Amino acid sequence: MLAHEVSVTPNLFDAIALHSQGMLVQAGAMYQQLLAIDPKNADALHLLGVIACQTGSHQNSVDMIDRAIEINSNVARYHSNRGIALKELKQFEAAISSYDKAIALNPNSALAYSNRGIALKELKQLEASVASYDKAITLQPNLAEAYYNRGLSLHQLKQLVDAVASYDKAIALKPDYAEAYSNRGISLQELKQLDDAVASYDKAIVLKPYLAEAYYNRGISLQELKQLEASVASYDKAISLKPDYGGAYYNRGNALKELNQLDVAITSFDKAFDINPEAHYLLGVRQHARMFVCDWSNLTQSLLVYESEIASNKPAVTPFTALTLVDKPALHLQSAKIFVESKHPKNQVLGEIAKRTAGGKLRLGFFSADFYYHPVAILLAEQIENHDKSKFELFAFSFRSDIQDPMSDRLEAAFDHFISVDKMSDLEVAQLSRQLGIDIALDLTGYTGGSRTGIFALQAAPIQVNHLGFPGSMGADYIDYVIADAHLLPESSAKYYTEKIAYVPCGYTYDRQRQLSDQPLSRAHVGLPEKGFVFTCQNGCQKFQPEVFSIWMDILKAVPASVLWLMEPHPTAMANLIKEAQARGIESDRLVFTKREPVAGDQERARIGRYLASYKLADLFLDTWPYNAGTTAIDALWAGLPVLTKAGEAMVARLATSVLNAIEVPELVTNTAQEYRDLAVELARDPQKLKLITDKLKENRLTSTLFDPVGNTRHIEAAYTEMYRRYLADLPPELIYIEP
Repeated sequence: MLAHEVSVTPNLFDAIALHSQGMLVQAGAMYQQLLAIDPKNADALHLLGVIACQTGSHQNSVDMIDRAIEINSNVARYHSNRGIALKELKQFEAAISSYDKAIALNPNSALAYSNRGIALKELKQLEASVASYDKAITLQPNLAEAYYNRGLSLHQLKQLVDAVASYDKAIALKPDYAEAYSNRGISLQELKQLDDAVASYDKAIVLKPYLAEAYYNRGISLQELKQLEASVASYDKAISLKPDYGGAYYNRGNALKELNQLDVAITSFDKAFDINPEAHYLLGVRQHARMFVCDWSNLTQSLLVYESEIASNKPAVTPFTALTLVDKPALHLQSAKIFVESKHPKNQVLGEIAKRTAGGKLRLGFFSADFYYHPVAILLAEQIENHDKSKFELFAFSFRSDIQDPMSDRLEAAFDHFISVDKMSDLEVAQLSRQLGIDIALDLTGYTGGSRTGIFALQAAPIQVNHLGFPGSMGADYIDYVIADAHLLPESSAKYYTEKIAYVPCGYTYDRQRQLSDQPLSRAHVGLPEKGFVFTCQNGCQKFQPEVFSIWMDILKAVPASVLWLMEPHPTAMANLIKEAQARGIESDRLVFTKREPVAGDQERARIGRYLASYKLADLFLDTWPYNAGTTAIDALWAGLPVLTKAGEAMVARLATSVLNAIEVPELVTNTAQEYRDLAVELARDPQKLKLITDKLKENRLTSTLFDPVGNTRHIEAAYTEMYRRYLADLPPELIYIEP
């Protein structure tokens, strides 16, 4: 907002009248006429500077106003408008200096304080910006823009409730303030008041139907509400209003990917990349989407680019995507650090947690978006059910209440307390955790879908642990421990983890209630030939990479009449896999695709039983790398099917190595691609050797640590107890070893 009030001569008055009517060319001509008569007419110089600012010529504006100030330096509005021009030039410190001079000359200038707040916000001096807005509001209580901008700063400070209140005040003063409604929606979204956020965006759109940002942010809230089709429609509207809206294409791609409309999602990511190739994490997101359709074109070159970007400390690949693409622990750690520093830095707004004293049960808080039929729940259920409730009190903090199935019912019954927090902000959840006296907070989600890392950045508990959900380092100094076994995370890899490792004999507690169906099942049921060797991989096809697939095709060539049995993927992925096989000399009929039955309510147990029993139809499970099979590998072993793997460097590349050692069949772990290929062929050609391994698996099934939920739970309890002992003794987190 520019100040125009001046002491006028008749000619100057006429020029200002034209200026006020928006007739800038005519007003400027009159100011020039005045200067021709009187070159030292400071008001004319100043107002020419105002016109220059209004027409986007900001440096010229500063120059003109500087000439006015040289003539008369005691006019507050000159300095104030100079500050506005400097702000547009992004010279924020100089702008603040000008505002300060204006305020010194006129301490009652609300506009100067308000504009000063904007410049301070741009310099990330957020507390100071709020104080400047507060002063402006004190001087001029009806200044809607000050309340609006105050809301923006409070939002960045994560003072979200206060931000909403500030937007509300701006709207009360200016009911048609569409931008205030739109940004109010953003704060409500972070408060997890998603329905209210959508309503706020809707109001902004009614007031200003061409406000693309409101449609864009509305799409984000709808996506979080899992109203994915509506979310895509909202992004589409934003794009129609702003065709170069890269962010809308980016988030539209994410929503389409959730809808399994992968081809359209990839096109959307490509468009986002064309608009802004520097968009944070877009490189990795786009490549990860391509992996779901087995599009490996230019993958090698792309991986080199990703590695270079991460090494240069650029936000190119999210931590989870980095795990899936390359087996380089140092790169994984760097990716996690970049992510956490930009998205979830440590937040000390709640202050330190008061030191607790020993006594009573140890309170464990389990935080997850996956308390339903999900791999994390499969590895958690019997652990929760077998905890010693005389020593431990168990709290579940669920990030999703929209999914209810037999597993979620079972988990609710197993926990002492089950709390849905999906409609609470990160701050509210962290406060609740502290109020409940949680001693150890376990993040079961990490950087996977539905993660809420912000809760842990706020320090939800004195001890915080990365467990089960994310097979890598969080890269955050506020996560104290990661639970693992020595095969999963060798001590030599500890340098790639910001967490200290809590070693237990086995890092998994498999759900032994997942029983195999005893109903007759033939190969024909799943489209397999009745004769011939059946290799299988039941991993998602996004884990497939050209190196692994080429080895599989070599194995098929070396074992006549054999087939590779895969879970049926997206149609484009299936077509691409067939094309890749044929390019390697393998006919399409040697790839067999079977669609998994969906899980449905009370039928879940029967469906799982049939799925597990189907592993008996295969002869050998072939693992993937760099992202190994996790729960699928344990499922196969539980069914008695040998799993062949290649040990990698990172935790995610050693998942199967861990479980094979836990079931005491290390002979199925190879160290090179050639060893992997040769052993697969050998086992297919030597039925007796394969039978010995299969018999060993069946014998170890009920005696090994892999399938000992009670013993594994006691080991994990011992780790928790040692973590807490160190905390009480004022000792920092350190490597913990729990012996069998």
